Amino acid sequence: MEDEVSLRDLYLILKRSSKWIVGFTVAVAVLVYLVSSLLPPKYESEAVAQALVLQQNGNALSLSTAAPVFRTLPDGVALGAGFNKQIETGGPYVTQVLGDAPIEVSARFDDKKNLLTLTVRGSDPAETKQFAEALLAAFDDYVKDRIFQSAGANLAGALAQSRLDFDSVRSQIRELEASLERLPETNVTGADAATLEAEGVAPNVARSSDPGRAYLGLELAKQQARLANLNAEIASLEALAADPAQLRHLSEQVAQVNVLSPPPLPDQPVAPRPLFNAVLAALLALMLAVFWAFVREAIAAEEEAANATPAPALPTAHDGAATTPK
Repeated sequence: MEDEVSLRDLYLILKRSSKWIVGFTVAVAVLVYLVSSLLPPKYESEAVAQALVLQQNGNALSLSTAAPVFRTLPDGVALGAGFNKQIETGGPYVTQVLGDAPIEVSARFDDKKNLLTLTVRGSDPAETKQFAEALLAAFDDYVKDRIFQSAGANLAGALAQSRLDFDSVRSQIRELEASLERLPETNVTGADAATLEAEGVAPNVARSSDPGRAYLGLELAKQQARLANLNAEIASLEALAADPAQLRHLSEQVAQVNVLSPPPLPDQPVAPRPLFNAVLAALLALMLAVFWAFVREAIAAEEEAANATPAPALPTAHDGAATTPK
């Protein structure tokens, strides 16, 4: 039958080891408190910002030839997530700010609210705030650089497409001009004009003396006007491609970083916390000491039981020896 351990037995074990348990717990707590007190203080400054990409509908830029360049751009969520990745991996925008400074930087990004929270820890309050502000400036540079790069790629694509359209329209104009030269002259009557109007032909074409030539002439005029617009668009895009400063200026108007919560100047250190660390260490030490008290009691009980068990008697000489007759 197995031995049962009662609450009284547990109490007696703890009572016998109480001095050791209390002493170990207090010693660990005091040691952790002293070590934590000697550590240098850490100050924390936190900022919240979001990247915004302005919509092109309804502003002056949408009326300019630069509108196709800024029509497809990364949104604010993609830009915020990208800079968060820069902080997690120590990207160039972050290392350029921090260098070799003993500064701890972390970030978390809420893609649903498009909020980037930057947290900076350092040993000096003013320095910690300055690094947080510098990271916000780096975030702004990152956003504008990404928009500038996207705008440059869009500009190259828009320019290539405009040139293709220009060549296509010019080819259509040549075909229309050749068709006009081959088209024979015809005269229509008023009845023919009415029939053409009934079939959906434009009145100014149907009522002309030569509807076919009038139709081709109108199409030619439309294509020539389109060619002139494409020529002006290509010239504007080429001028923008030749002036990166102007493209950069337009990019900075499209995107910006909105700082919702600027980094404050910390007045109290966030670490170390000697009292908190000492209490936590005391709790862990207490659990470890109690556990070791039970283990030590179990080992002592097994040794006592082994010592109390009598050894088996050795056989005597006459028990196993046969009597030899004389």
